[in-house]
Amino acid sequence: MRKFKFILFSAAFLLCLFKADSAFGQTFSLSPVEATKSAGLLFPVDLNIDTAGKPVSAADVKISFDPEIIEISEVEEGTFFGDITYNIYSGTLYVGGSFLEEGGKTGSGKMATLTLRGKSSGVGQLIFVCTIQNTDTNIFDTSAETKDIVNCAAIKNGKYTIQGSSTAVGGSPESTPSATTPTLEPPVSGISLPTFLSFGLGVALIAAGLSLSLAFKRNE
Repeated sequence: MRKFKFILFSAAFLLCLFKADSAFGQTFSLSPVEATKSAGLLFPVDLNIDTAGKPVSAADVKISFDPEIIEISEVEEGTFFGDITYNIYSGTLYVGGSFLEEGGKTGSGKMATLTLRGKSSGVGQLIFVCTIQNTDTNIFDTSAETKDIVNCAAIKNGKYTIQGSSTAVGGSPESTPSATTPTLEPPVSGISLPTFLSFGLGVALIAAGLSLSLAFKRNE
């Protein structure tokens, strides 16, 4: 019975070690991994690497995204590698990092900073393309055979919610039309009826006065 319990305990311990290695292996991460941004605004996302205590010689990343929702406008070199290269295509980003001198590095740090811009309303994801191939996302060790030791299962994809829409190029959010103040039309010019009647009455009184004056002169 004790032997059976010992076997179960050993199996559970090995399983925990396997899960821990799966969760904390050599991997990449994004910071922030989630965010909500307005369309048209530029915002940074850090691409980080963690070697989990093992020395690495180089690494590269392949990320896919929806170009209708998110645009990657710029990639800046981080502090982990001595040199990086990158290519931005429609819907795909490649970033590669290496050291200017021979040798490896152990630890964690920022591989690059990505500058993103939301283009239209929706949820845009940065999805790491990570397989057993050496043409996508990889972390290479310092062995003579240069093995890929990346832990794809530990990578978390980025999720960015874009609100609104933008047609501007260069990072300006779409402007909102300002409310217009209605223009009051001036009153229609002209002579009103009371003014016309008053004017007519005045003319009639003057005419009557002149007639009376002429009549008095004739009678004299």
